[in-house]
Amino acid sequence: MERMKIWRVLAAMAVAMGVAATATAGMMPHHAKVSGERKRFLLAHKIEDTYTHQWEVAGGGGLLRFEPGNYVPGEYLRRDNQIDWAVSGARYFNPKYAAVLDVRGHFGDVTLDNNPYLTNVRPLVTEYTFLAGPQARFYRKENFALSAHVLGGFAMGNFDGGTHGIPAGLLGMWPTGNAVAASGGVNADWNMYPNLALRLTPYILYTNFGGYNQVNKGLNAQIVFRFGRQKGGLK
Repeated sequence: MERMKIWRVLAAMAVAMGVAATATAGMMPHHAKVSGERKRFLLAHKIEDTYTHQWEVAGGGGLLRFEPGNYVPGEYLRRDNQIDWAVSGARYFNPKYAAVLDVRGHFGDVTLDNNPYLTNVRPLVTEYTFLAGPQARFYRKENFALSAHVLGGFAMGNFDGGTHGIPAGLLGMWPTGNAVAASGGVNADWNMYPNLALRLTPYILYTNFGGYNQVNKGLNAQIVFRFGRQKGGLK
């Protein structure tokens, strides 16, 4: 009799453990589903928080490879490395499309090869560009985004700095004056916070100083601040 009671107790315990295991197994996928839904909700909220800002302001600087002139027609001066600063403001109408205002300053010394007027002198060349145009954000994730812009406007160039009074044209450089300017580039943004990002922008800058076409390549690094909300965006 005692042995029968022991077996009955063991059997009852086994049944209870089986029921508990079945109930637990049934509950685990539900919790996992709830957790997954919560994560997706938080991710979607963060992405919306990041890309529904109405305004962006960016500032920084970089490097431009600039063509400063042609000593004689068809024989261009060596491209010089110019450092630059750049500031821009963007007004986003929705998470994808914005209008941009952009101002840049470029500064660099020019190497004068085989010049009869000046020797051992590297004149300072400066250009300022004032540009505006559309920008489109074509890739956006939680921590990374890509956008592209096409801008147009004008440039102011000073090629007489450090020439000791000799006109820039006699030194083979472009004449000081204004020119048409245009720029196209791609912004790669690494989001540190929804309203703060680091940006790297490879770009091409076109100018026509002296009536000649200059196609120059550059790279800028900037800090981006976002603020305000687009209409219908995150409250």
